[in-house]
Amino acid sequence: MFLFKDDQCIDVCLKNTNPYVRLAVEDLRKDFMRCSYLKNPPAFVDEEKDFCLIIEDNSCKEDPLQSEGFSIHSDGMKIRITADGYLGTMWGIYTFSEKVLGASPCYLFNDLEVEKRKSLEVKDIHLQETPSRKGFRGIFINDEDLLTDWKEGGGTRNLDYPFYATTVPERVMDRVVETALRLKLNLVIPASFLDIDNPPEKALADCVAKRGIFLSQHHIEPLGLSHFTYENYCKKFKKNGQYSYIHNPETLVDGWKYYAQKWAEYDNVVWQVGLRGKADRPVWEEDTPTEQELKKYADYISDAIKKQKEIVLRETGGKAKYFSTTLWMEGSTLMQKGLLDLGDDTVIVFADNGPDQMFGGDYDSVPREESLQYGIYYHVQYYDIGPHLAPQTGLDKLYYNIKKAKEKGDDFYFILNVSNVREFDFEIKAYAEMLWNFKSFSKEKYLTEYCETYGEEAAKAKAFAAAFFDNMPSLDTSYLQYVHANYFNYNYTERVLGVKNFILKDGLILARGAGMAYHFNEDLPMPELLSNMHTELKRVIPIYEKLANDVEAWSKRLNDRLRRHVECKWWLYAKTLLHIYRWYVCLYEAKLCHKNGEKGEMQAKLALACESLEEYLSMRKVAEYGEFENWYRGELKMNVKQKLENTKRLLNKE
Repeated sequence: MFLFKDDQCIDVCLKNTNPYVRLAVEDLRKDFMRCSYLKNPPAFVDEEKDFCLIIEDNSCKEDPLQSEGFSIHSDGMKIRITADGYLGTMWGIYTFSEKVLGASPCYLFNDLEVEKRKSLEVKDIHLQETPSRKGFRGIFINDEDLLTDWKEGGGTRNLDYPFYATTVPERVMDRVVETALRLKLNLVIPASFLDIDNPPEKALADCVAKRGIFLSQHHIEPLGLSHFTYENYCKKFKKNGQYSYIHNPETLVDGWKYYAQKWAEYDNVVWQVGLRGKADRPVWEEDTPTEQELKKYADYISDAIKKQKEIVLRETGGKAKYFSTTLWMEGSTLMQKGLLDLGDDTVIVFADNGPDQMFGGDYDSVPREESLQYGIYYHVQYYDIGPHLAPQTGLDKLYYNIKKAKEKGDDFYFILNVSNVREFDFEIKAYAEMLWNFKSFSKEKYLTEYCETYGEEAAKAKAFAAAFFDNMPSLDTSYLQYVHANYFNYNYTERVLGVKNFILKDGLILARGAGMAYHFNEDLPMPELLSNMHTELKRVIPIYEKLANDVEAWSKRLNDRLRRHVECKWWLYAKTLLHIYRWYVCLYEAKLCHKNGEKGEMQAKLALACESLEEYLSMRKVAEYGEFENWYRGELKMNVKQKLENTKRLLNKE
């Protein structure tokens, strides 16, 4: 049967009255327009008839997690989407869009327009899917500097912290949430910090809630109250006292109650419980507390979590079902030592070590209890040492760590730190497929299916994508001791075939380079690390230079649609890394020349360092086209422009 031909299109019989499903159906109707030359979207009809897509009614179970399966079946001239609950119905709708209409789940961010056709004929359709594990599959919009300033319309935030003067505009957050839905993800943490007492920030939570999936909070804002939100709360209600459960518990508890009341307005919340300090610091001031002090702090954290859950249950009338606590940084150490009492109704979420994106030394040693649920917080983006401007995780490392979590049974809750989404769509989609059905996922199949988009050029695309990730520069894990070593519990001994533990990522290189520029006339700490970074980066520069040139030449053989995608993805990412590598290498060599009194050579190296970043800033404009105009306007996290200015000042000064 034809779904559409000329200007004729299949009708939709919508029996489902769920408001979340109706929004998904509107997305489906738009997809028909995107993939065709139709003048009007599919029409709604009241009763079943031939040439009809039927979306069945379903029971709305109390817990949406219990009803995520769906089926899509054709019967003669009818196609029927059936599910037990509204989440399953939505997943059926978006799967139909992807597998039948050809609308990629990430099309809003992947620089690949949905391909239009004059007609679409389908044979028998028989799809039946359900997630292999009931639980949470989510993304965390963290360090979202590009999303914040991409479009006009963000609201003002009252936050004493750089980077976050405005919110992500609602229409941008709507795109993020729609992408999560299309990937069959059921949870979103919508911002790095969120004060829902401020209407523009509450609007971001509303964007998630209005689509029926679960909403949660950053691990530094239990019950929605971060240190910064606490400051706003105190100012509003004229309260005094530091953000401390140790020194000022009464005021802090009042703040938890106030924000719990506000978050209780939402139906589907995974409540974050825990205790952290300002800007994601530990609750203590000392970097190396004694064992006795650790026990004391762990007692405070455990007691705070107990109090937080009491507040939530009271404010929700006992309806709250899910609590989670994230063992980030020092939390893993406290858990390993058996010092935390989290209760039996808290999902315990382990985190990878952001700098190496591997699990720490505690991960295998913490005993799991059958009565508890466990989960994972994983970074494909990590500020400040990256990745941030380009994907640098890849399928091998992502698959290895999710597989490890699955084997440990830590798979009730997954949250992926995805920053600005666009840079990481290739990895986000793989993550979503792994979580939906891990047993059926294959890295080889995933890459092959992605490359099939290129038709006869599929083999070339596959080779370039593999080369981009396989050649990432890396150092021995022993050098991790120089990166946030006070807070992370690294596993220096882990060696995994095909997985590089310590990749030299964009943020790390920019940060170390900035330190060299700032202290250009001084001897620097960690000279061995800086030297080995220089050696490794210099080794891979020719590799990424050749890759970028080969991809550029290849892209000219592609049609406009594919060329745009390649330019904004593989070519730009290769050039991003290449120019950051060059900048660091030239800056390092300039510093050596300065130390040796070789002023002329030093000036030449500094000029090359400036030139490298100038070229990068110019060439990345290729990704600022049409809908993505001004994409890099808010690029303040890595702040390449500032790195360039600092290098220029150094050049002029010297």
